[in-house]
Amino acid sequence: MSLHESSDPIQPPVAPAPPVIYSTAPPINKVERFRDVIQSVMDIAESGEFPTSNGPVLVYQGNLLQPANQIYPILQESIESQGYTVFLQRKNNRDEILILEGVFQARNIRAPWWFHLGLLLVTMLTTLYTAAMLNGYTVEAIRTAVEQNDRLVLLQMYRSARQFAWPLLLILGVHEMGHYIAARFHNVKVTLPFFIPLPFAGSLGTLGAVIFIKSPFRNRKQLFDVGIAGPLAGLLVALPIFLWGLEQPAANLIPRHWLIAFNRVNVPPLLEFAASFTRTEQQVAALDRSVFYNHPQALAAWFGVLLTSLNLLPMGQFDGGHVAFAVFGRRIAWPLAMGVAISCVLVGLSGLGGYSEAWPIWLIWPVFALLTGLRHPPPHDDITLIGWPRTILGIFTLLLLMSMIVITPFYSTLR
Repeated sequence: MSLHESSDPIQPPVAPAPPVIYSTAPPINKVERFRDVIQSVMDIAESGEFPTSNGPVLVYQGNLLQPANQIYPILQESIESQGYTVFLQRKNNRDEILILEGVFQARNIRAPWWFHLGLLLVTMLTTLYTAAMLNGYTVEAIRTAVEQNDRLVLLQMYRSARQFAWPLLLILGVHEMGHYIAARFHNVKVTLPFFIPLPFAGSLGTLGAVIFIKSPFRNRKQLFDVGIAGPLAGLLVALPIFLWGLEQPAANLIPRHWLIAFNRVNVPPLLEFAASFTRTEQQVAALDRSVFYNHPQALAAWFGVLLTSLNLLPMGQFDGGHVAFAVFGRRIAWPLAMGVAISCVLVGLSGLGGYSEAWPIWLIWPVFALLTGLRHPPPHDDITLIGWPRTILGIFTLLLLMSMIVITPFYSTLR
């Protein structure tokens, strides 16, 4: 599973060491200190200094004299050089310039390239291990083949397991690299993907991958592009793999570790629609069984779409949270995140109490969102909009979520 790709990129400000002052002249009021530079870009109506949890903040309200995307670089250069951080936002139909003491530092998350490669290799092994069990091999059979170094059996296991493992890891990897490339394009500091192995029977063999954004987002365009690049890149790979997998000869899977609880998958409308171009109506209606038993590549793509839909939930710092804030701003994105979190809790509780077939696991997603804050933090320039092309793409992607998500991913016809 691909967890939310970035934690809050804004670090507590690190104030520069105060200079030694030998003059006995009275100190300059902080608000007045920046008034000249602020007046060059804003018609100031009000100003003042207010306490916050991160220290005192200087606030200037009024009307910007130029577009915010032109003003922000000017203020950033002149103010951050003095050890302060500047934010732009709009409140109560007024433009605001906020200045906070200290410079926001990039997160010190470092790992050598071989560590990322090592995690990928281990994740490949754990995913092959669980995929082999999906194909009917027991834990004992796998352990015996490894201990006896039975190359023939191990090769048979690998050939069956790779049909599920490689497509799944490809989808997850492309998803993360979409984030990574978009971040590098915008000069946002970011880590390479950390793949997460999960060597437990009945699992996928991996929790996906995670990358960390190390520097703050400067504007909504950066936030939007980095947030949406992962899901779209993953879908562009998952959909062709799903259709290709349906065309492969039936593999006759025996998912022993899963059959205890369920024997069908719920196929989301998006995949049913895609399959309708190559499958008959009867075949589309039977996808819930055929994907589960006969087509490991299609099953891997099904998981890829499921994980993408969870990442697109518009709350916190999930991919959907990035997109929702970039498109709608805090006035809509923050209440929307709260509404989605409450809905997840209600759905999970209904399944936990036996009132619906929904999975209780829905209770987990709001917890993940709360780990980094349910309300997405604003970028430094929160005034400049992303433009109509990105807005349309963002709304379309969030609407696409409705065709991808399934409340009950698995179910059983044996009860």
